[in-house]
Formats: sequence, structure tokens, C-alpha cells
Amino acid sequence: MDDRTRFLILSLGGESYALPITRLLEIMVPRDIQKDANLTAMFEGKIEFRGKLIPVLNIKKIFQLPGALGATLLVVKSVKGTVGLLVDAVAEIMDTEQKPLPLPKGVINPTLQYYSGALRYKENIVLLLNEDGLLP
Repeated sequence: MDDRTRFLILSLGGESYALPITRLLEIMVPRDIQKDANLTAMFEGKIEFRGKLIPVLNIKKIFQLPGALGATLLVVKSVKGTVGLLVDAVAEIMDTEQKPLPLPKGVINPTLQYYSGALRYKENIVLLLNEDGLLP
């Protein structure tokens, strides 16, 4: 199976989303998040990852979702560097032959760079997160 057809399915605010597996470095429990006044309100702080401090982004704040802080931390690589993404849970790694579909015009505000497409997951359509577009 080609890595371009593997996606991590995650949960956020009761909804499922996908993330390309090629961007994932590690799945971990968020611990010892250090506050940093230099980061914007979308970030919870920083954590140490492999000897370096990386920022931790709270995706619920971006999407304006209620609820507790995510219980799972995804460490991903983006064009801006390594970042932690707080999510509620990880469901599975999906192997598929399908390629992401572009988002239909008029469905989602095209100025939002949070999504890079859509996939069919089981009986639903899930949005493919654009980890580069989530970062300010």
C-alpha cells in the first residue's frame, strides 16, 4: 500500500477527520505542556519532543468547538516545522485506494485553509485536515 493512500482517522468534537499518515511523527498522551506567552491563544503551550520544544496547537480553538482539552497529541511535520496537534482520540489508520476529492465550491469558505479535501470513511465523508493551513 502506498503511503499516499494511508490516512489517520481522528476524532474532534464528535466528528471524524483525516490526516495524511506521511505527516505523522508520533501519537502520544499530552504531558507537561509548558505555557508560553509568546504563542497566540490557539496554542496551549510547548512540549519537549526528542530534545526540542515544539508548539502545541489546540484545534478545538481554531474550529471554535466546546469541550475539554484533547486527550491525544499528534506530533506532525508541517512546512513550518514540527508541531503538536491536540485531538480527542485516534480511531484508526485507513488504507484506501481512493484519492482525496477536492472540496465542492460553496460548501466550505474557500478562504479557510484548514482542509485539503474529503474522503469517504465507512459510510461518511470526512474532511482531510491541512496541517500546514492550521498554523497561523
